[in-house]
Amino acid sequence: MLPKGKKGLSRLSVFCCKTKTRNIRNKFYSKAQCFRADFSYSSFVNVNFKGAILTSCKFKDAKFTQVEFLGTNIKKSNFTNATFKYCIFSRVLMEKSNFKNCTFDNCIFVNTNIVVAKSIVIGENNRIFNRQPSPEVSQEILTLLDGFKFNSKIQNSRVLHLKGGKINALTLQSLIERLGEKRLKRGLLALNGTLPYRIVTASGLCNAIDKAARS
Repeated sequence: MLPKGKKGLSRLSVFCCKTKTRNIRNKFYSKAQCFRADFSYSSFVNVNFKGAILTSCKFKDAKFTQVEFLGTNIKKSNFTNATFKYCIFSRVLMEKSNFKNCTFDNCIFVNTNIVVAKSIVIGENNRIFNRQPSPEVSQEILTLLDGFKFNSKIQNSRVLHLKGGKINALTLQSLIERLGEKRLKRGLLALNGTLPYRIVTASGLCNAIDKAARS
């Protein structure tokens, strides 16, 4: 269970039953706990499963868009026919999880042993890193990103800055790959340390910066 009253967190605990919600959006399910839950045919958009335990669950024909699995335990879960787009898998436990007929589009895998998963096929338009990436960007970009360090709309999720203030390299890698440094800089300058809504994933931050760059 998630701690009560902790700002920025959403609660998710489903055990041995079907979920009543089919469309799940903009949620930060840090350390959520689900066992033998059925999320088949559900849609997840802009969801962060940081440190969540999702073991022996069913995600058949589910759709995952801009979802982050960070240190997530998905052992023995069934993802048959699921689709993943702009998702991040970092240090994910996949033992005996089933990915039969799943499709991945522009996803990132970091320090995750995909060999132990069943029937997983990852296409060429996805990225696999054996260790945390170390993207190189200008000092100006880093300074602009530091302008969000204490912003309450992103601070609690650790999407951009980790505990202690260090930049989240995985998020930075995603921003650089999707926006490029010029567009990233333009969007950051336009935002000037402000954010239009609560940010719970790297993709959510990318969307906010991209929109600002186009305005």
